[in-house]
Amino acid sequence: PPPGGVRDAYATIQAESFNGQNGVLVEACAEGGQNIGALRNGDWVRFDNVEFGASPPRDFVARVASGAAGGVSGLVEVRLDSPTGPTIGSFAIGNTGGWQSWRSVPGNVAGPTGRRTVYLTFSSGQPADFVNVNWFTFRR
Repeated sequence: PPPGGVRDAYATIQAESFNGQNGVLVEACAEGGQNIGALRNGDWVRFDNVEFGASPPRDFVARVASGAAGGVSGLVEVRLDSPTGPTIGSFAIGNTGGWQSWRSVPGNVAGPTGRRTVYLTFSSGQPADFVNVNWFTFRR
């Protein structure tokens, strides 16, 4: 977690700096540092004290990679307050060319303001791993 415990929603949030998780592994990242991986349906990470300020973001971007088999894909979702809370943003991801073949993928997001607990959740209609995440951020 960041010094002082408050995260700036508009700065890069390293995925491995989560405050809580379910089903997540942390591994060395080809881009330097670490990433979270082996993400599949039902997994999640929690980030406490994310400060959005008075005006909501227009979207979010996540740095993701996938070496999932053909036909395997899933959703990266942003939720507030709990891993089963309403989805405020998401994007679909399939194979990017490898588990360390990174790309930045944007997703629309609806209106958080103030200081919130943010969850990244991972959902898919099949049980296989489908994505790794290096970092994410929100944009104004």
